[in-house]
Amino acid sequence: MDITDRILEDHAARKDHDSVAWFTVDDLARLGIQDRLFTVMQTVQHTLKLRRARQVVESHGCTDRWAVQDTK
Repeated sequence: MDITDRILEDHAARKDHDSVAWFTVDDLARLGIQDRLFTVMQTVQHTLKLRRARQVVESHGCTDRWAVQDTK
């Protein structure tokens, strides 16, 4: 399973009532992802765009986390 699929699977399991799940370095470690936080964010963001997925990646100005959110 690639990084984006692991993130999306975790997002589906943890998203809140606004369909948002935040990811930190601890979350990446829990998922067995060794790459840096924002490297993973860029990878996931790029892959979602290529897939024309219904999720987007946002940091909302945070430097210690980023989120995956379902679009409406």
